[in-house]
Amino acid sequence: MDARDQNGMTETEFLRQYDPDRYEKPAVTVDMLIFTVNPERDYSLELLMIERGGHPYLGKWALPGGFVEMNESLEEAAARELKEETGLSDIYMEQLFTFGDVDRDPRMRVISVAYMALVSKDKLHPVAGDDAANVKWFTIKTQEDDSLILLAKGVTLTEESIAFDHEKVIKTALQRLRNKVEYTDIAFELAGEKFTLTQLQSIYEAILGRKLHKSNFRRGIVDRLEKTEEKETKSSNRPACMYRKKDIGKAKQRGDQVWVRC
Repeated sequence: MDARDQNGMTETEFLRQYDPDRYEKPAVTVDMLIFTVNPERDYSLELLMIERGGHPYLGKWALPGGFVEMNESLEEAAARELKEETGLSDIYMEQLFTFGDVDRDPRMRVISVAYMALVSKDKLHPVAGDDAANVKWFTIKTQEDDSLILLAKGVTLTEESIAFDHEKVIKTALQRLRNKVEYTDIAFELAGEKFTLTQLQSIYEAILGRKLHKSNFRRGIVDRLEKTEEKETKSSNRPACMYRKKDIGKAKQRGDQVWVRC
């Protein structure tokens, strides 16, 4: 027997007469943060931004993103919007956070779900599309007062000049990224299969936004590495030894340290 509510209706009867317009509906959007580390610029941490080609915030720089359609999931919307606005596809993105301040969008009530990824620079070739007038990689600089400055060729962005509340989104993503570097392999993924200790430290420093003590870093990371027979050939200095990441499963079995606190 079907359960009935206090009005004597079954669920089927309730849904048949339910008015979906009874409550106001906020719009839902997705915003994407694509980070990379640029080895050609001293392993600087960079973020992909688009220049808006329409109102609101015409001509301002923002994160790639857009509205979720009724027939797609959040993940599908994030992948679609990223491809439409930057030409990038096949990037695994993890959900970061949901942003829902009442006045975050001047058009209407908008709730945004942010996604983020950290990807090797050589895999990315963005091209502006859809309502994006331009797309650029911005180097992220954290100031002493914890404010952000984003730098690209011919463009300098302060927090106040970034569209919507995207400076808040970026700061949240940076904190997540800096936490993750201490207990995941994201730095190794950017370093490639083989790397020098200096290159690996530079990647950690780019993500963390601060310099690390050379000896302390190497003591903290050495148990996760194995030396190869190769040496760096591109450097004009004395060739440095090349390393690769140990198999983490084997390291755990031996009880080795599998994350580094810098």
